[in-house]
Amino acid sequence: MGRYNLNFQEAQQTCQDQDAVIASFDQLYDAWRGGLDWCNAGWLSDGSVQYPITKPREPCGGKDTVPGVRNYGIRDKEKGRYDVFCFTSNYKGKQRFPFYQISSYQPSS
Repeated sequence: MGRYNLNFQEAQQTCQDQDAVIASFDQLYDAWRGGLDWCNAGWLSDGSVQYPITKPREPCGGKDTVPGVRNYGIRDKEKGRYDVFCFTSNYKGKQRFPFYQISSYQPSS
């Protein structure tokens, strides 16, 4: 099984199942400005696939790059398989952001 396992429709459903929606670029950008740093690319609500980096490093775009939101562009919503960034206004606990990434990756045993 590949590392990324959700097409866009599955990503939408996964977020909905957790009382959330797929995050927008603005929500991801705000989270990045707040310090969010994830190297795994995920779906956003516009059908693009992106990820936020605050500490450039290999293999997350390279150690000599500037911090920012990396963009893979718009992807095929049926064939593309990635993680997903979800956003909820109803989060509880000590989460730093009302925002999280879901990965369906399961390492082989």
